[in-house]
Amino acid sequence: MRDTACQNSARTYERALLRDTLRNVAEWFGSVHGRRKAILFVSEGIDYDIYDMIPGNGSNHNGASMIMDSTRDAIASATRSNVAIYGIDPRGLTDLGDESIEVGAFPDDTSLGVGTGSLYNEIRLSQDSLRTLSEETGGFAVVNKNDFATAFQRIVEDNSTYYVLAYYPPDARPGRLHKIDVRVTRPGLTVRARKGYIAPKKVDAVTTSNGKTPSTPEIRDALESPLPVSGLTMHVFAAPFKGAAPNASVLLGVELRGRDLQLSPTDKIYLSYMAIDVNGKVKGGTTDTIATNALKPETKTRIEQTGLRMLNRLDLPPGKYQVRVAAHDSAGGAVGSVLLDLDVPDFVKMPFSISGIVLTSPLAAQLPTAHADEQLRGVLPGPAVAARTFAQNEEVGLFAEVYDNQGSAPHKVDITTTVTTDEGKQMFKVDEARDSADLGGKPGTWYERVLAYE
Repeated sequence: MRDTACQNSARTYERALLRDTLRNVAEWFGSVHGRRKAILFVSEGIDYDIYDMIPGNGSNHNGASMIMDSTRDAIASATRSNVAIYGIDPRGLTDLGDESIEVGAFPDDTSLGVGTGSLYNEIRLSQDSLRTLSEETGGFAVVNKNDFATAFQRIVEDNSTYYVLAYYPPDARPGRLHKIDVRVTRPGLTVRARKGYIAPKKVDAVTTSNGKTPSTPEIRDALESPLPVSGLTMHVFAAPFKGAAPNASVLLGVELRGRDLQLSPTDKIYLSYMAIDVNGKVKGGTTDTIATNALKPETKTRIEQTGLRMLNRLDLPPGKYQVRVAAHDSAGGAVGSVLLDLDVPDFVKMPFSISGIVLTSPLAAQLPTAHADEQLRGVLPGPAVAARTFAQNEEVGLFAEVYDNQGSAPHKVDITTTVTTDEGKQMFKVDEARDSADLGGKPGTWYERVLAYE
């Protein structure tokens, strides 16, 4: 009996965890705006009677309460985020099959938890759980069916053509349940819509590491979105270098396309950077602003023809990050964002490591740079570029730093730089050798500057 209780407890926890995962995915979708959103939930469902809340059976009551709460939270998160859930039972059309063979020797007694009647009950409960999740959020369940191709086509059609209705409730208090009943006057139609929603709670505004909020609501929404926003075409790169211990200094470069910008006399271009660690914490960020009226006429013309570049630095501790970059053109209203993954090594503790790589070319100077990087000024023949497409026979400059923390032990360092095409053809190669004696027996940095022809 003790083993059975432990197994039931574990199953209850796993089912609640499954619902919590579904809730987290729905909340992730909450910051995606302006599109239909759906979750295809492929699962056998939960074969637990969440409505069996009879007092006196403490274990069953607590388990049902946990699963009931997690199910309600998942539905509430999906309706707040306007996400439709489509529950899909991968078992298809079932007649119990092998399950009934395995329990054929047992009496058909549901109190023992075995027998054909119990199996049918478990299937009914699991399919009902999929139906509830789907119907409450405006989707439908695919259960007891083998024709999955038709079912998936229905889901595609469901998310391709739809109506969007909006209203403002008279009572918008956070956490309040609002029921929704959509009806149509035309006969023969079936209406599928979520049955209600819970008013969202007030959330804290996104802030950068210096405690400041992003400059505009458009920037804030773009930074909060888990998907890139495509209103402004952007090229972005991030290159980590050794900084003031224990942090690294990450060079960020952003290039905007000139024809996407309005550049009116009252225009302002806002650009925000944000680095988020694996725990969802903002570890670094800043905002740049460029006022068009401060630009010289010839600079404005060049921006219109070629675009605009901005360089900045973020001090980040070692770790893995998602870097979010968002830009907003206040005159035209266009907004764009880019998301990229960044791994910042521990340059101080690693025995041997290499920085990020930055590139430039003579044509890079044609693109106006609003903020130059002082640390690389004089190192490269031009500003670091984000767009990595170069003209044929164009001279390309490369810079990287090699960090050697093993200066006390005599050794040599071989540094090889190659330029290779997408097809694997090597276009350029240079080999260099360094000696640890040049560092005087102390940790040091090797600087690698290369000019290549593509």
